[in-house]
Amino acid sequence: MQLTSFAAHAGSPRWSPDGLRIAFDGVSAGNRDIYVIAAQGGSPRRMTTEPSEESRPSFSNDGRWIYFMSDRTGTRQIWKMPSQGGTAVQVTRQGGLEPIESPDGKLLYYVHDRNALGLRSVPVDGGEELTVLESARLSYWNISPTGIYFADFSPARGATTLPLKFYSFQTHNVTEVVKLEGRRLGGGGPALSVSRDDRWALFTRYNPRNSDLFLIENLR
Repeated sequence: MQLTSFAAHAGSPRWSPDGLRIAFDGVSAGNRDIYVIAAQGGSPRRMTTEPSEESRPSFSNDGRWIYFMSDRTGTRQIWKMPSQGGTAVQVTRQGGLEPIESPDGKLLYYVHDRNALGLRSVPVDGGEELTVLESARLSYWNISPTGIYFADFSPARGATTLPLKFYSFQTHNVTEVVKLEGRRLGGGGPALSVSRDDRWALFTRYNPRNSDLFLIENLR
């Protein structure tokens, strides 16, 4: 079933916790904005109206907020707004995009810079912005109930594999899970997804001709 019919781009979909709504970014008025649509279809609701770029939305765990990237201040920052509509509030000050809330709802994890390595955390209402993982990058990470899975892009001269690693919320330790063949994953959108029971992972492998999905079994 087709949900949208934008003349240009629509992407980066995220489910609401109750499964009734989908947030996404789309271009229909000359710039990218955040939209919400009912999961069963209908007319998308445009949530942001700034003449800036807004993208990569995600819901808070309680469904009350939508986090997203906006460059309305001149730099890419994380903002949040009520999921039913309302005034947006800036969360980060030092740069950020691709936000995902922690399982306990206290922190927001996000990529610091689109073109550099580094995953950070900040309280959901704003505050101290701390580096959590220095070798993670945009699109190649995912949160599970127990931690963060990420592809480790640390410089490795001549390496032909890419380590998939796990950061534990409980111990704060990082362990290697598996080595992924090749070092070119993804192709423009989220490239890693992990099941909530930590047993399965999906990743996208890219080459100049095409890209395909791969499944990792018995992850943990």
